[in-house]
Amino acid sequence: MARQYRLGEEGTTWGAARVLDVLEFLGRRTSPAPASIIASSCKIPRSSTYGLLNLLKERRFVSYRADERAWSLGSAAFELSADAPLFAHGLAVLRAFATVSRGLTVQQIASGAGMSRAAVTRILPYLVESDLLRAESDGTYSLGLELVSLASRVGWVDRLRIAARIHLVRLRDATAETANLILLDGDHAIYVDQVESSYALRHSGWVGRRVPLAGTATGAAFGDRVTSHVAKDAVEAGVTSIVCAIDVPDHDAAVGITAPSWRIEEFGIPRAQQMVEAVSREIAQRLRG
Repeated sequence: MARQYRLGEEGTTWGAARVLDVLEFLGRRTSPAPASIIASSCKIPRSSTYGLLNLLKERRFVSYRADERAWSLGSAAFELSADAPLFAHGLAVLRAFATVSRGLTVQQIASGAGMSRAAVTRILPYLVESDLLRAESDGTYSLGLELVSLASRVGWVDRLRIAARIHLVRLRDATAETANLILLDGDHAIYVDQVESSYALRHSGWVGRRVPLAGTATGAAFGDRVTSHVAKDAVEAGVTSIVCAIDVPDHDAAVGITAPSWRIEEFGIPRAQQMVEAVSREIAQRLRG
């Protein structure tokens, strides 16, 4: 009996340690993490990781972001320090605006940030005072101009966008599909520029959007930079993405297109790949020149 008790006690201790490892890991993150990254970083078997994450999700200590297929701290974790808004709170609120271009209500921000309404209400005055958010007359909130000021200081990104813009336009015109400029950001990629297709059915508003690398054409392109890569239904159902890395010294960048799968298949995927690869080479040559 004593040995059984000790074994049970050890199992409980191991489980508690894993919970703390996961929460501490997510607390240090500046972006959501896929389950595979959590399992690897916390040294937990992947099969156990999913069960643990779902249990924490039920208790609201973590939240699952389906659009990114990744996990972040949930509202219950934020509420442990409810009297003192943290940097992580502000980041979670700002990320609620990642896929929208309109003002959001407090409830919409809370839903998008995975936080309680009370926690969002506490952090909003700090963000408005810093001009990271702007309070609108209709009671909604929108992104503030301080974010534009901060973004403008990332000079090399602006230089890359300026150099690539004309080539993105050419890629859009050649394929008739939305052309994208993408940067590597840890285990995610972020869209930093986009030239939209002229079709009514197109993919727009992706600038600033963060997507996971795992299982995507972007992830494959950064893993194998020699050629372009194709992924269907990786980021959104019914969407095919074709991406090729850009050979730019010191910076991880890629160019690609996103299109309805049926339309790009009619156009010809191999043909589209050749165009994406050609534009990738053109951008690299311009930057090196």
